[in-house]
Amino acid sequence: MSHGNQNTIEKVVSIYGIGVHSGAPATLSFHPAEPDTGLRFIRTDLEGSPEIPVDLDHVVGTDLGTSLGEGEVRILTVEHVLAALAARDIQNAVLELSGPELPILDGSFQGYMEILEEAGIQEQDPAKAVIQIPEPITVELPSGEFYVAAPGKGLRISATIEFDHPAIGRQFGTFYFGEDSFLQEIAPARTFGFKTDADGLHARGLALGASLENTVVMDDEGVLNEELRFSDEFLRHKVGDMVGDLSLLGASL
Repeated sequence: MSHGNQNTIEKVVSIYGIGVHSGAPATLSFHPAEPDTGLRFIRTDLEGSPEIPVDLDHVVGTDLGTSLGEGEVRILTVEHVLAALAARDIQNAVLELSGPELPILDGSFQGYMEILEEAGIQEQDPAKAVIQIPEPITVELPSGEFYVAAPGKGLRISATIEFDHPAIGRQFGTFYFGEDSFLQEIAPARTFGFKTDADGLHARGLALGASLENTVVMDDEGVLNEELRFSDEFLRHKVGDMVGDLSLLGASL
């Protein structure tokens, strides 16, 4: 199916920051792309500037973030920028990255939404691809996670998370994705983690760039940051991550 036209960006824009897991600095530059070429990353810091298409076939890891790869080349933590591109309805773009991981910025999706607004949107002639689900699809994982996708108009995500922590507990919400809803309801929500997990993550080479500047951090009693942006910020961030991961389908839902 198709509904509406494809889009790219109008001008080149760049953003700089460190990766939340690698701690490595990197600049990400967004470039316009031709119709029907999709999204693709280019590692400009590596010899030959290897390219990695943004699709399910190139997912190589989902441990505390979604990673894409081709051969030995990796790009870590792509879900935030992909969510922003999906929310801005951009199907075609070249993303040049000068390091191994996307900048975490403040831990939310907001910085990417803002830089893409600065880039502008250029409508293209071909129709964009849309997936319409004909009947319910259910997936249950051994870990207890449970997913259902069902027919509907537009995209609505209802989600529940549950953590044994006084700041989170059980949170549930429903979000309808229209023109501005992602920007207002999801984009400001930051990634989060637990102080007690820090040493174990560092030993695995993860969370090396995490700080109170880019992560909501919790100790045994509560949140160490000054304040939450939403009472259910944890849920909203997980929903935003899901939007980014679903964009790997290569079509709008």
